[in-house]
Amino acid sequence: MNDMKLKKIKYNILYKYTVLVVMLALTISSCTKFLEEVPTGSMTTAAKLQSAESGDALVIGPYRSLNLWLGGADDWGHYLIGPIEYQTGLAYTPDSHVQFWKYQGDQVAGDLLGAFTNFWNNQYQGVRDCNLSISLIPGITGYTDAQKAAALGEVRALRAWYFYTLVRYFGDVPMTTSVIRDVNSFEQPRVSLKTIYDEVIIPDLEYAVSAEAGLTDTRSTNGRVTKHVARAILADVYLTCAGYPYQEVETNPTANWCADGLWSAQTYPVNSVSAKDFLAKAKVQLDVLVNSGTYTLGTYADLRTPAKNNTGEAIFQAQFLTGVVGSGQIGVISAPLGSQVVSGDGNGTWVPSMEYYNSYDPADLRKQEKQFFYTWEYKHSGFDPNMGPSATFVQPHLYKWYDWTAMHGNGSSSLNWPFYRYADILLMQTEVNWTLNELGTAVPVADIVSGINKVRARALLPALTGATCDLKAIMSERAYELIFESKMLWDQRRTRRSLREGSGRFTSLNNFIGFNPTIFSFAFTAKHLLSPIGMTEIQYNSKCLQNFGYLPKQVGQ
Repeated sequence: MNDMKLKKIKYNILYKYTVLVVMLALTISSCTKFLEEVPTGSMTTAAKLQSAESGDALVIGPYRSLNLWLGGADDWGHYLIGPIEYQTGLAYTPDSHVQFWKYQGDQVAGDLLGAFTNFWNNQYQGVRDCNLSISLIPGITGYTDAQKAAALGEVRALRAWYFYTLVRYFGDVPMTTSVIRDVNSFEQPRVSLKTIYDEVIIPDLEYAVSAEAGLTDTRSTNGRVTKHVARAILADVYLTCAGYPYQEVETNPTANWCADGLWSAQTYPVNSVSAKDFLAKAKVQLDVLVNSGTYTLGTYADLRTPAKNNTGEAIFQAQFLTGVVGSGQIGVISAPLGSQVVSGDGNGTWVPSMEYYNSYDPADLRKQEKQFFYTWEYKHSGFDPNMGPSATFVQPHLYKWYDWTAMHGNGSSSLNWPFYRYADILLMQTEVNWTLNELGTAVPVADIVSGINKVRARALLPALTGATCDLKAIMSERAYELIFESKMLWDQRRTRRSLREGSGRFTSLNNFIGFNPTIFSFAFTAKHLLSPIGMTEIQYNSKCLQNFGYLPKQVGQ
């Protein structure tokens, strides 16, 4: 490719990513209005914006990348939430389109459809939107100083979220914190993940929860960031930084951990000064959320009911609305191909492995028919006007997000996607309290088991005690409760632990490196603690090196 053509490509990419659609119809009194805002133009840093309406648009714009969590990955039935689960060794699909055999046989590369390129681009779109808004909000003369501070708190929390998703997936990434203004600045090297945590993610979130930002210390009722949302993200960040890869990078910050694959540590919990400090800080945020009395554990049916969006246990959700941006793909990829139980038929590309399913206690309410799983359903009227029952599925499929009305209608759902819900907060609280206690900070047993036992009580399972609540029990409960919520991969990477499936329980919690998932033909190595950087970034950013063990490699790497 000649230099002129490459420069033109980079210019087009640069222009695309620095233009933020922001001139909106700005009645934001409800979630519905939030999603119904209609773009009427575009903006760059050259725009002169001063009105409060312009400021509101700058705050709203960066939300547009959140619902891309459910975005496509460049083939039939292949969505970005699929690869997040495939890499854990606990997800399965018989369908060939997503090339699942590559996950089973350790053949994953950065050019695997849009699995990694699209995820990377979506998160960086969010980062760039945030950077643009952060640069322009101080100039909004229609805002009071307090409104400017709150707007910056909201947008900085979103920027932290986008960077957090990037470093968990890929490790070191380019640290773009200002608006890219020319083509020559487009290519940027990867920056240490520890630096990104220390200089962007944590400061952005700590600002969002500060008195200075002035965000309301309440739940989000419309998908917008409140202090509660920022607290949830920040607690998760602190918990992650108390583990890996942050703690290993801290031992030698200048080493090229990601490109050279230097990972070897597997001791968890990590007994270091910074780890204990992060855990103590996480406890503060989690205790505020739990003690607020705001959130409740409803029924499992609430999780798949659009009318329950932003209520009950919901804390932070990507917003969806039929007719604007629907989320019906969750139900479709969870339904078996040929089952005729959803509009247009199912894809069967997002299925918990049979071994995962068998690890649930038979008494667990979540395992019962049409709670978290299903083995049959009434057919869609488009296939059977009488809506008779389907044949029994070959294996249980996920019912957790099955919006019955949408799946038996046109397939478009208004069901939100949960980034954080109360059950997750309760389980994090138990883990943080247990870990602090293990590392020498005394925590009452009642405080350790409180969160996990609330989750187990809803599942109709017996309470744990101080003797039975250990790391395996905690990670097992996270696996049961948060199945297919994009949590397992991050849990494996931050703890360097993997669960071994069994009958009615997970039989053991094992070191990640050296663990051979039941449905994989290989054992995990240090390579699998990160994912490959997509081919597009490697091709167009000559300063970006590939993660250890993956293709395509950077020229000269």
